[in-house]
Amino acid sequence: MLSRGVHPKVASELLGHSTVGIPLDLYSHVSESMQRDAARAMDDVFREK
Repeated sequence: MLSRGVHPKVASELLGHSTVGIPLDLYSHVSESMQRDAARAMDDVFREK
């Protein structure tokens, strides 16, 4: 769900977890495309200043 853009809190509630940390720790993995997207987002932040 996270790779499809579902907010972690929503995924946590749908899976029945009491906190968002549980599914993030158990099920999430950082992919290369996620790293690239994050790097682009950081570039955008610094360009805006």
